[in-house]
Amino acid sequence: MRPLLKGETVKRKAFIIFTFLGILTCLSVEGFNNRNELTIKGNLRVLSLEGTPYERGFKHGRALKTEIQELVKLWKASLEKSTQSDPDIFIKKFLHKTRFQKAIKRWTPELWDEIKGIAEGSGIDLDTIYAFQLVDEMWVLDREILSEHCTTVGTIKTKEAPAIVAQNLDIPIFYHGFQTLFRIKDPDRDMDTLLFTFPGFIAANGINSRSVAVVVNAVQQLEHSRDGLPVAFVIRGILQRKTFDDAVEFIKSIKHGAPQNYMIGGPEKVGSYECSTTNAIEFLPFKGSKFTYHTNHPLKNRNYTPPFLQFLDRKNVSPEEYEFSCPRFQALQGILRDNSSRLDVDVIKDILSNRQAGINNRSTFGCTVMVLGSNPELLISPGRPDIEPFQVFRFKDE
Repeated sequence: MRPLLKGETVKRKAFIIFTFLGILTCLSVEGFNNRNELTIKGNLRVLSLEGTPYERGFKHGRALKTEIQELVKLWKASLEKSTQSDPDIFIKKFLHKTRFQKAIKRWTPELWDEIKGIAEGSGIDLDTIYAFQLVDEMWVLDREILSEHCTTVGTIKTKEAPAIVAQNLDIPIFYHGFQTLFRIKDPDRDMDTLLFTFPGFIAANGINSRSVAVVVNAVQQLEHSRDGLPVAFVIRGILQRKTFDDAVEFIKSIKHGAPQNYMIGGPEKVGSYECSTTNAIEFLPFKGSKFTYHTNHPLKNRNYTPPFLQFLDRKNVSPEEYEFSCPRFQALQGILRDNSSRLDVDVIKDILSNRQAGINNRSTFGCTVMVLGSNPELLISPGRPDIEPFQVFRFKDE
């Protein structure tokens, strides 16, 4: 090999330097996106996301790629067991028979870009990631027999305590161990959002920096549609609103996919709304109640599905008898009898830790308590609330 000339030596050194700097830059970007933005706090992953909706989705997908791929495999195995069919074929048929995408692009178009980013970042095809968001819609449209899930409690602001909404999120066991909090910065709306969820899924519940919060209960007995807005997207749509009233107006103005009870909180108000396809009806335990609660039975909305009415006929049970048959609901009625009942953070934690009535059960994925007001905060127990310590997240000082 001939010796390098002086000019060639300079070029070679420059090439080496720029190559080295390029590698460092790549490592720095990769580290920032996948390590510095993702922290583990006990049993909870915490991931900060900012940028355009697509960029946030891509960072989400890339940072949690391993977890998303693992969860999708578990989800498909569950689908295969419940549907007795190939999960990929089932997903294809399900998406062919529904038209949720049109509703998403109408009412929450930026979230379609976000799930496209999740798909790209995680290396999973878009149809699968899209279907992965449609948990409630699949449960309802397939009329599967599932255990009841989720208990919610909320109270308006009083002299003694702030407004609060809270939930035990009960979901299938295969999701457990994947508890995740997303901290989303949205400069376009001048607003941040904290979302409790699992990898690959855009939201299970949450709170924004304008002190609007939402927790949910499935009410599968109510009418549903194949072309309304799916539950996860409704949750995110609520959290894009800056006031309680705007959030309530949003759920009243859209067409819903799966029926759901949305308990919405603001700095001073809390409301629980049972939503079927085009109806959103508020439930209060009694007239003038300063608090509310809900499980998985519709209590005010009578827009029942024909299969549910047939079920009641076979059981020879009236809708009123069925409504109050839930042990969790009966427990809440017993604890919260009238406005003399004290409801603050500690009391709500105790209520949601109750194992005897099944409020806290083996399916409890996490407990969230959202304290509303000028400095809103989110308390999360990433698991059963009598076992997993609560962690506190705020907007202003973190």
